[in-house]
Amino acid sequence: MNRSRLAAFALAVLIGTPAAARIDLTLDTDALNGLLKAMAPDHVDVPLSGRTLTMQLKDLKVTGFDPDAGPNGGVMTSLRLVVPDLNLDVPVTPRLSLGSRDDGSGRRVPTLRFDRVMLGLPVMGPIDVAALLPTLQLIPDSGWVVDSARGPMRVVPTLLDAKTGAKNIRLGLDLDIRPAK
Repeated sequence: MNRSRLAAFALAVLIGTPAAARIDLTLDTDALNGLLKAMAPDHVDVPLSGRTLTMQLKDLKVTGFDPDAGPNGGVMTSLRLVVPDLNLDVPVTPRLSLGSRDDGSGRRVPTLRFDRVMLGLPVMGPIDVAALLPTLQLIPDSGWVVDSARGPMRVVPTLLDAKTGAKNIRLGLDLDIRPAK
């Protein structure tokens, strides 16, 4: 589900309701792949002793869900990790854990964090590079502006709960509707 469809859905849910409401959003494999394709970076620059090592994330794809991985469950993925400076182009199967973080204003936003990304290096053997990869945020910090009969309105989501099922992720969100400034 793309952002504009989510915002339109959220506004439709809230018509005739108070300024804040709870919605449950379910992300299956296809929806999550669409979000990750749009939101995940295509590369990460890692500073190393005055140099920068670029790791490219290619073909990131959700392959399944693991409800038993951590308190909120996790997501199984596949990707090609390319490190041009080391002449590496290897397929990896990272696990991502579903969690949340505070956006600095007291709002919780859902995230996916790389848990384990094993990279086999010829001289050193396998090393886990998960700590070098970014945490992926599933919804934006700022929300959406939607045109309504009362003028432009900002829809700001706050995460209430998140759970991974066998075939999807379910996010419980509180949507705050306020005039856009």
